[in-house]
Amino acid sequence: MFFNLFGRWSENPTWKLKSYKFQEEDPNNYGGKVFLPQSVLEDFVVLQIQPPYTFQIERTDKSKSTHCGVLEFTAEEDSVFIPRWIHNQLGLQDGEEIKLSYKIIEHGTHLKLLPHSPNFLEVENPKLELENVLKFYPTLGRNDEIECLFSEIGLIKFTVTEIEPSYSQVIYTVDTDLSVDFCEPLGYQEKLEDEKTVNKYLEIKKTVDDIKIIGMKKLGLSFDTNL
Repeated sequence: MFFNLFGRWSENPTWKLKSYKFQEEDPNNYGGKVFLPQSVLEDFVVLQIQPPYTFQIERTDKSKSTHCGVLEFTAEEDSVFIPRWIHNQLGLQDGEEIKLSYKIIEHGTHLKLLPHSPNFLEVENPKLELENVLKFYPTLGRNDEIECLFSEIGLIKFTVTEIEPSYSQVIYTVDTDLSVDFCEPLGYQEKLEDEKTVNKYLEIKKTVDDIKIIGMKKLGLSFDTNL
């Protein structure tokens, strides 16, 4: 662990930590918060830095980075435990060293997401469901690929395609009036084509009490008996 060039009393402390991803079944994978050692909190106290504690986390070669909040200060010394999506996005190996820098992040006003599955359209109450899953992501940056676990449909991945303010690379999503829009989900057009194919073989057989009874059309199959 170390601090940047301005020394231990810098207002923007930086640490080098060994990164480990959460276990596969850990629900903390579906959020943007990490576990840090107690000494990081002690540094904040000494520097009189108040919450929220938000960070840039990046590879030591600076080729890839993202942002995160902190859930607990209970990790072993010189270690950080991170969600699976951060681990994958940075292309890390377990135990690989990362650079963690304290960063003040501006509140966001708008967010646009690209769902990675058309199953997202099956969510009955998307506004409520989104409030439930996005509350675990205090920071979201452009091109982040996050994982959200929905009670109705399970795991859905999203790519952050737009954020406001547009001049920022990352926004803070807590205690702000944040509007959320969506791109057409990946695989949506293919799903429409599949449904068109199925609908060719369906017909309304009858209507009972305003309920339409749907059945398969006769396919008119023929067989060559001269084999």
